[in-house]
Amino acid sequence: MVSAIAGAILAPILPQFALNKLLDSLLEYLSRDQPSSSSHVDKLQQLENERKALAEANLKFEILQSEVRRLHKRDKQNMRLIPINNKLRDVSYQIKDLKDDLEYMELQRKVEEINLQDEAAADKKPSTAQQLLSSITPWKTGGSSDKRRRLSSSESTDDIVNKMRTIIEQINCIDSEMRFEIQLDASKGGYNSCGQHQAAKNKRVTTSSPSESKIYGRDHEFQQLIELLKDPKESGDVSVIPVVGMGGIGKTTLAQFVFNSTEIANHFEKKAWVCVSDYFDRFRITKEILDSLSTVPFGVTTSYDVLEREIKSLITGKKFLLVLDDVWSDEWRELLNFLRCAQAKDIKLIVTCRDPKVLGGVADGQNQITLKGLSDKDIWSLFMKCAFAEKNPDSSPELHAIGKQIVGKLKGSPLAAKTVGRLLGSCLTEEHWKDILESDLWKLKTDEQGIMSALALSYYHLHQPLQLCFTFCSVFPKDSIYDMDSVIGMWIAHGYIQEIEGSSKTLEDIGEEYWLELEARGFIEKAGGCFKMHDLLHDLARSVSHGETYIYEGRKDEEIRKDVCHLFVHSFCDLELVCKTNNLRTLILYEASDIHAILSHKAFKRIRVLVIFRTNVRELPDNIANIKHLQYLDVKATNIKYIPESLCTLYLLRVLKLRHPPSTLPSRFHNLINLRRFCIYDYDFFMDYLDTSYSVKYQINSGGYHIAQLRNMNELIGELLIGGLENIDNMVEMIKAKYLKEKRRIKVLSLIWKNTSDVCKHDLQEQTLEALEPHPNLKYLRIIGYMGFKSPGWLMTPEFQRLAKIKLIGCGKWARLPTALGLLPSLKSLVLSGMENMAIEVDYSLTEMYPSLQSLDLIKSTLSFEGVSSSSSSATGQNHNHFPKLTRFAIKEIEVNGLHLPLFSALKYLGLYCCKDPGLQRRR
Repeated sequence: MVSAIAGAILAPILPQFALNKLLDSLLEYLSRDQPSSSSHVDKLQQLENERKALAEANLKFEILQSEVRRLHKRDKQNMRLIPINNKLRDVSYQIKDLKDDLEYMELQRKVEEINLQDEAAADKKPSTAQQLLSSITPWKTGGSSDKRRRLSSSESTDDIVNKMRTIIEQINCIDSEMRFEIQLDASKGGYNSCGQHQAAKNKRVTTSSPSESKIYGRDHEFQQLIELLKDPKESGDVSVIPVVGMGGIGKTTLAQFVFNSTEIANHFEKKAWVCVSDYFDRFRITKEILDSLSTVPFGVTTSYDVLEREIKSLITGKKFLLVLDDVWSDEWRELLNFLRCAQAKDIKLIVTCRDPKVLGGVADGQNQITLKGLSDKDIWSLFMKCAFAEKNPDSSPELHAIGKQIVGKLKGSPLAAKTVGRLLGSCLTEEHWKDILESDLWKLKTDEQGIMSALALSYYHLHQPLQLCFTFCSVFPKDSIYDMDSVIGMWIAHGYIQEIEGSSKTLEDIGEEYWLELEARGFIEKAGGCFKMHDLLHDLARSVSHGETYIYEGRKDEEIRKDVCHLFVHSFCDLELVCKTNNLRTLILYEASDIHAILSHKAFKRIRVLVIFRTNVRELPDNIANIKHLQYLDVKATNIKYIPESLCTLYLLRVLKLRHPPSTLPSRFHNLINLRRFCIYDYDFFMDYLDTSYSVKYQINSGGYHIAQLRNMNELIGELLIGGLENIDNMVEMIKAKYLKEKRRIKVLSLIWKNTSDVCKHDLQEQTLEALEPHPNLKYLRIIGYMGFKSPGWLMTPEFQRLAKIKLIGCGKWARLPTALGLLPSLKSLVLSGMENMAIEVDYSLTEMYPSLQSLDLIKSTLSFEGVSSSSSSATGQNHNHFPKLTRFAIKEIEVNGLHLPLFSALKYLGLYCCKDPGLQRRR
């Protein structure tokens, strides 16, 4: 049976910006299309009318969401709000579908226009047309772009109008239902369904008196907190000591036992305990502090000043301890102002909270106590105490083995141990204990102080997009290892990440901020180098999803709900079970045998995320094109080596992950203009070169891997690694390489030639490197195996203001590094390896060079620094500031001339490896 507390949790809804984006897309769609007939004019007018109606419905939709939340906040036991909220959620999915339909059409139009432009360019250059077409085959030829656009628009208008009408009708129906709830609420005069007045906003109240006779497993933290409280500080100062941890982890219990300890009672002359809870009422809190300090009741007043002056008079010259328990916002810092003005001898302030952000930087990080789960031994002791109370545990040895299994599910949570232990203690039989063992914790009926209620409170305090992201994570089985970048990619595919208007941050950047906030609040925990989710929080996420996420385990007679959105199939599954769904958005398959049948069924047409593991299938079927909304495709855990041409019509696709590089790349691969990540994990050629998590690995060869295939993919993000550059052997390829400059989101660029002694093509390599000019946003440049003599012109300009790291490896014929390199303001690291005879220009006439360089590595090279003087000033008396921040200098098997160590005034580390006489000139 689902508890009333868990069952009343509202499922998150796609944010309002989805509908706003849809309205923007409709407006753009209407303004772009030119009518070709009177009937077309009528259809566009019809579409415009529906757009206006949808704009009005947009306001209703926004009000409905806020009203549901408001009423739920007033009465969390109002179960009638659940179906209303779920209907709003369903409408939000329809809005997302229509928005994606329009975005797909717009991307399709762009692809058509780009290909037509390529055709036109090829026609203007007959001498190279054949070469051009071999690398940029257009997927549709002939006809007019305008004509095709009008035709597709005309054919799609009826569908768009019908979908808009359906959305508007549903919003109006929900609005009618909601009016009844609002009237009912008003008729109660602000009372909830239990007859309690809504002024009582804080349901959870704690006092300084512990509810237990003993604290388990917190000896170290107990002693640490006492020592911090007794640590002497300057008179009048307020020392803040935070106690941080997830709900139910024991923050309040620790603070209670310390507050009541003999050592603290003897140390502090005045003490006060206030439960702040999720609604910060400054007047109430100030009044409760005064009531705790005064032995006589204080008169009635509404003045903050009167209360604060009275408190200050009571703690003057004394040691004062204040506990603010269960803090949810940074408003508590308002109390610090008057406390700092009090002439107290010493003031210590314990703040217990779940989210470290509420501390606002006030507390010293060294003073923070972060509570984790109890050890196996301690959680077992607490569990047995709660389950058997005054009874002898040894009298029921048959329950111990079951109890051990149950405790394993609690993951060290003290509140969970108390809640489940007491539930088990009500009936000490094997049957009852096994029933609890086989149940999900969120299905256990508990009181309002139970573990799920405590965790639900944390969930309610998440912003709406974060609620969506957290809930989605329950699609993965318990004890899964979460890959942050992969999960963020899935969040983006579903529209959970909210763009920040006017910000340069990518959706991936914002997604990482979401992830870190969930981690800081304890919803995701870092274990070693990976991330996991506590089983209890996984249960909460499943509860909140209201059936949206489901993990199919292949149990006998197991059914899959019709309205499931995110499905993980853990074992072989009858396709008919999945085909009954009508709103599937995520499909994660283990051991899929017939991918073709899956992709053919209409139940899968709305899928945004498709992940396939452990299949013997080696080819993606042509009907992958059926799921045109697909944005995230991960088949890296398969042996798939072939991707069809039809994949190139998935214009919304953002992430493509493969294990093996396809032997032949589709000729229309360049049509994937929305692609941000193209990851191939079994690329041995690249294994030594990958440093970052977002990688696009591309090896130029004769199997359709032309540099031109990347020309339209301006959304690529992170690291772009291009190998096989020695295979570029014509001018047309180099012309197409120039599009690299349009890829503004590439932060790391690696350019790799196969290192060969063949210098006959050095001029072609020079032209290729010249054509591969990156966007000025680049932060890290690696060039490997380049056999040209010249530096590219773009490296001789100060345009790359953000470039922080340069690594040149095995570029044996490169003759000179230009002076401009020393003028880059952000360059912090320079690595030169395998440079046979390179001159590094240092312009003596300039007062400053390499202003930010901190690390310089010279390996297996012969180098000379031209223009460097051992003197810190020139003959004209000019002061120089060359290498002012260089703290690390390492050389290995090199010969270097013209470099003077006295220049490195900030040097802290000098490494000499296998150097008989590196040629450094030292101070005499």
